[in-house]
Amino acid sequence: MDLSETRTASGAPGGATTLLEPVTAGTATLEPTGEARLTTATTTTSQELDRSETFSGEDSDMTSEPQRSNLAIWLVLLGVALSVLLGMTAGARAGAIGIGVVLVVCAIFRAVLDSPVGLVIRTRTVDIVLYGATAVLIGVLAVATPSI
Repeated sequence: MDLSETRTASGAPGGATTLLEPVTAGTATLEPTGEARLTTATTTTSQELDRSETFSGEDSDMTSEPQRSNLAIWLVLLGVALSVLLGMTAGARAGAIGIGVVLVVCAIFRAVLDSPVGLVIRTRTVDIVLYGATAVLIGVLAVATPSI
């Protein structure tokens, strides 16, 4: 785009004209004396900044969040699977008690670990109370129900 053209500056004494020459970036200002002064600003694009980094094929928008261990959620899933297997082989009461034990383990994981993956839903206190209350409820129902 060619920016060189002649314009008449409005309000300038004697109808002074200003010649605009092509530049990469800048601002043209008209001084009260009638002469134009060009102020250029140095701009740096994001591509020029990124040239110093080597391209590793990874997305540059990745967060620097520390890696957390998935061990807690895998142990809970293993416990649920074992409880279902126990319920199918030994009876529903044993399976329900197994689920109650898994919920107690979830409450302990949530209380002891910083932020176990898959177990953090609300605040620590609310999570512990809800896991524990659900474990007690399932355990009481499993023992109190006569025909399962």
